[in-house]
Amino acid sequence: MLLLELDATEYLRFLEIQSTIIGRKIAEGFHDVLLLLEHPPTVTLGTRGSLSSLTLSQEELAKSGVQVHFVDRGGEATYHGPGQLLGYPLMDLKKLKISVRDYVFRLEETVLVALQQFGLSAFRQKGMPGVWIQTGDKIASIGVKIRKRITSHGFSLNIDLNIDPTLLIVCCGTPGIRMVSLNQLLPVPVPPETVREVVACSFAEVFKVSLERVSLEQVLKTSS
Repeated sequence: MLLLELDATEYLRFLEIQSTIIGRKIAEGFHDVLLLLEHPPTVTLGTRGSLSSLTLSQEELAKSGVQVHFVDRGGEATYHGPGQLLGYPLMDLKKLKISVRDYVFRLEETVLVALQQFGLSAFRQKGMPGVWIQTGDKIASIGVKIRKRITSHGFSLNIDLNIDPTLLIVCCGTPGIRMVSLNQLLPVPVPPETVREVVACSFAEVFKVSLERVSLEQVLKTSS
């Protein structure tokens, strides 16, 4: 499986990259790819999301430099921004021989295993996808789409958010949810590069794959 790590990437640019890779997978059976990256301040509204999930108007958000996009993943309103790691696995579930439910379980497990490496105990909540530190305190969100058994979108892990998402949105469509960050919970903060490495290793362990780092040019290049 290929590992593509990017710097801060505009959300619409990410969607272009994701679409190109999925197109290659459908057309030519391209490799599975795990994208790890960060976005500038962005609010995404999933298939169950609506503008009513915003606590500020789109105009107010735009003035604050926050983009708003409707997307085709599951879920409701989610914030993405600096201090957060986004993991987007683009995988063929048919080849992996796993169900959608098992896939989501493994995404959550990836985060749980990674957090254990930092001495943190987290858990799932039934009927509420994601990873929780305690009831009402969420550290990672899950939102996926499956098309032709190929996955897109994925998970976000808060490392050191520089803004409180509840000032912008009703997180996950549920009032009262608080988004917490890894470095809030540790006695000594860890750099994002370390978290990326730990998450990549945890993903490889949970999904039982080996990861090969590649460049953006390699995954976007079409076959002749």
